[in-house]
Amino acid sequence: MQQDLEHGFAGRLDTLSPHVASDLFANRLAAANGQLAWWDAESRGNWLWGYTLLAHLADAPQHRERADALVRALRATQDADGYLGIHTAAVRYRTGDVENGELWAQSRALLTLLSHHELTGDAASLDAARRAVDLTLRHYGRLRSPFGRTSTTDDRTGVTHGLCYVDALQALHEVTGEERYAVAAADLLRDFDAWPLPFPNDDFAAANLADPMRALHGHAVHTVEHLRAVAFGSRDQSRLRSALHKLRLSTTPSGAVTGDENLHGLPHPQAGYEYCSLTELVFGLGRCAQALEDPALGDWLERVTFNAAQGARAADGRALAYLCSDTRLDATAHRPDSYSLLNGKHGRYKLSPTHDDIACCCNPNATRLLPHYVSAMWLGRTDSPGLVALAYGPSDLRTTIDGVSFNILQETHYPFEDQVRFTVEAAAASRLTLWLRRPAWANAFRLEGIEGVERDGWIVIERPWRERTSFTLRFDAPVRAEAYPAGEVAVLRGPLQFVQPIPFRVIDRPVQARADWPDAELLPDDHESLEKLPIIDTARADLGFVAERATTRAIDRPWHESPLRLRNGGITLVPLGCAPLRRADFRPHGGARMDA
Repeated sequence: MQQDLEHGFAGRLDTLSPHVASDLFANRLAAANGQLAWWDAESRGNWLWGYTLLAHLADAPQHRERADALVRALRATQDADGYLGIHTAAVRYRTGDVENGELWAQSRALLTLLSHHELTGDAASLDAARRAVDLTLRHYGRLRSPFGRTSTTDDRTGVTHGLCYVDALQALHEVTGEERYAVAAADLLRDFDAWPLPFPNDDFAAANLADPMRALHGHAVHTVEHLRAVAFGSRDQSRLRSALHKLRLSTTPSGAVTGDENLHGLPHPQAGYEYCSLTELVFGLGRCAQALEDPALGDWLERVTFNAAQGARAADGRALAYLCSDTRLDATAHRPDSYSLLNGKHGRYKLSPTHDDIACCCNPNATRLLPHYVSAMWLGRTDSPGLVALAYGPSDLRTTIDGVSFNILQETHYPFEDQVRFTVEAAAASRLTLWLRRPAWANAFRLEGIEGVERDGWIVIERPWRERTSFTLRFDAPVRAEAYPAGEVAVLRGPLQFVQPIPFRVIDRPVQARADWPDAELLPDDHESLEKLPIIDTARADLGFVAERATTRAIDRPWHESPLRLRNGGITLVPLGCAPLRRADFRPHGGARMDA
């Protein structure tokens, strides 16, 4: 995160893209209709939210000060009555019968403020968010819905994004404890469910989700982000599990939900997926874990974060691909996708620091991905004093449980090593239960320095804590095969997917407005390597591979030069995120069962 702030687009996106620089919260719109009316609010709002998260979580003083100043400027746009949004008085609070971005734009500002309050304790940010939400809830209700009341196939991109207002309501509920915000979230989802079918992005409307034979076909980002509204707004575990099941049917071994940009077809090795969807999925899986207590969600969270998300961006943080795929044989501007086939506007598969020529949405959203992962690493139990380690990685947790301060340090090179060293410090003697996720891929685990028991996919350590306690958790991580839909196999070890790297060359595509930040295409430098299709013997232990630890001087930059490789004779595989061009699918041979 620190490297992205210092060297990548994350720390300066408002200077690179005019859409992020455009401040519609300060310079409001006199017309509310149409996508173009609200798009810049999404670009700026998502970036400011992500930038604030990055600056504080990475403890980067210069960026932290700048983010705080930008948040204060956002608060200064609030009207005396509490309105915080992008519309002048005459065009506020539109219904869903016309396209608008009222709730969507508001939610971007609200989540920035609520995150700022959580990170800094600044009461002014919480007060501003609360006043804004209370005003909006007074304007919408049972007699006035933000969603439609007639079926339509017309554009409602902003309106259906507005269901993500539930995220702000959930955050307010968590910080204030006021049940009325949870009730408002349930009401908003109920309004969405009441919209007569069909309407755009209706995949997770109650009636569609209840139909097990209906495939997902909406805009992938909308479908993925609506998962959170189902998790908090419905409080219905059966409905949430149905949503997760349908998403899994469109998920590749890298953890990505496909969609280029709409959901369609099978998750084959070259199926496209959007970076926005990756960010929304990481956010959503953490929220779903709060509702379901399912350790498998931690496996998925790690998989998408450490594979698809790293494989779609440049390791130095200077660019990313709007659309990417597990197997990527090139990254060119002319490759078509489901949208460009309709309008002839290609460009989503190249790398860019902004993607302004298509839409500046993925790059702002990308600044949120790692912060969402970090926020989901530890969850607090509500039924008893306890902390849940949903995901692993180097981190330092500082929290208070029943009035006692705890500091929990994770020291590890995970996901590039198979052990995590924990140090727990308690300010006073206190009883606390730790629930550590036991990954489904681990053949076995071992605790050293402490005792614990396995329970329903969790490693449970229940004991009184006094001062400082250290222990180590080790996993046995076999190499395994997982099938793609047509029978090809992916190779995985632990949370990482391993691929065959393809030598490549970079073709810069200069952009006049940002001379030092060009777009880029990647082309294979060795066409013979494209024709090499390794055969994987699925009957052999570890598929015949041996894990090798490489000596690297870039230990803090593992995506530049991986410290872990798999070797099998003349075949060398590296983590997907370390290979800008790669083959992720292989031909299987052997009779052993593969993971589906």
